Amino acid sequence: MSVASISKPLPRRVQQARDYLIDLWERREFVLALALGNFRARNASTALGLFWWVLNPLLLGAVYFFVVIALFGRQSPDFLTYLLSGMFVFHFTGQALTSGANSIIQNSRLLSNLRFPRVILPLSRLIESTMGFIASLGVFCFIAAVSGQANFTYRLIYLPAILAIHFVFNLGLSALAARLAVPFRDINNVIPYLNRIWLYTSPILWQVSTLPNLSELARRIVEFNPLFSIIGVYRSALLGAPFIGSMIVTMITWAVVVGVLGLFLFIKYEGRMVRYL
Repeated sequence: MSVASISKPLPRRVQQARDYLIDLWERREFVLALALGNFRARNASTALGLFWWVLNPLLLGAVYFFVVIALFGRQSPDFLTYLLSGMFVFHFTGQALTSGANSIIQNSRLLSNLRFPRVILPLSRLIESTMGFIASLGVFCFIAAVSGQANFTYRLIYLPAILAIHFVFNLGLSALAARLAVPFRDINNVIPYLNRIWLYTSPILWQVSTLPNLSELARRIVEFNPLFSIIGVYRSALLGAPFIGSMIVTMITWAVVVGVLGLFLFIKYEGRMVRYL
């Protein structure tokens, strides 16, 4: 009796997932071409073009830097790098949420005329945002070096792994936003406000150490924010602070939960998207 004859067939859901991944892998060149095309075209009509991918969070960081200085006076010497490191990371996730919500709606004709894994659309948008984020990290390192606040150590070698985990989190978030935005178009109007609230409740403009009167419950709520651990791990790599094990575990947990949940809900629903477009 051959091995093939005694091997059991894969469960139906596992087979479907495998076929989906194979189909997605076979279209990898299309994903990259779509991402690169969007990356070039998005700001092609502006004088600074692609530099706006870096300038947007940089200018926003500069505005908040001067606002915080004006309101609260002199900050710690490393406040600039503290602020920008959080702002660039937040902008990457905020872009994933916003572009994910628009990825299906803005490509309705493509969905109506071609058959392909729909997750390609939020995935290509995320790859596009990732290229801008990588450029932002380069600009951050330059600013830190020029301002004399650089404290680069061997921990920089962990950046690719951190970015990969962050990418999974953002992909799940983007897929979830795309899933909700198709039947509920009002989501696009709500997202900017959600992003603003998320910005103010994340450790970007403030530090937990500057909030000594927080109760234990309030501190736990603050630390439950996914960006609390994500930004913290990035700062450990970029600013030379020691890695905190609990933050790494929390970041990976959020990436797995949001990544799996977002992709599962998106793929399960994608066959019915066209009827809402």
